[in-house]
Amino acid sequence: MNKGSSLVRHSIRSLVLIAFGALLAVTLAPVAGPAQSSLPPPGADGRSALVLSDAERHLVLEEMRNFLAVLQTISEALPGEDMKSVAAAARKMGSGAANEIPPETVAKLPDTFKQLAGAVHTSFDTIALDAESLGDPKHTMGQVGEMLGKCNACHGIYQIAVQGPAAK
Repeated sequence: MNKGSSLVRHSIRSLVLIAFGALLAVTLAPVAGPAQSSLPPPGADGRSALVLSDAERHLVLEEMRNFLAVLQTISEALPGEDMKSVAAAARKMGSGAANEIPPETVAKLPDTFKQLAGAVHTSFDTIALDAESLGDPKHTMGQVGEMLGKCNACHGIYQIAVQGPAAK
C-alpha cells in the first residue's frame, strides 16, 4: 500500500468517525437526556412530538438503531475498500426494510417524517447499487454524509412522546 492510499483510508476513517460521533450524539440525546447542569426550562424543546404507543416507539427506535448498525458496518468496510460488504450492509436497510413498520403506526407519522425516513431507505438502496457498480469509497462517503444530513434533520424536527402513561 502506498502513502497516498494510506492517507485516503485514514481520511475516510476520520470522516466516518466524526460523522458517526455526531449521529450518535443526536440519536442518543433524546434517550440519555441533557446533563443535570444544563437542563432546559420546561417546553424549551421546540421539536414536534410524534405521539406513539410504547410498542410503536420501540419499533421506530429499533429502526434507527438498525440504521446505525448498518452505518457502522459500512464505516468499517470503507477503509479496506470492501465494497461488497458496503453493498450487502446497505441493502439490509434499503426500501425493503421500510415495510417493517406496521401501517397503523405509519398512519400516525407526519408526512415530513415519512418523507425523510423514506429518503434514508432510498439512500441505502443507492449506496448499495453505487458500491457495486462504482466501487469508489470516496463516493460512498459522500453518500453517507448526505444521508446523515437527513437523519440529523429528522432528529432536529421530531421527538417521540409516549401516548398515555409510560410503561415502567
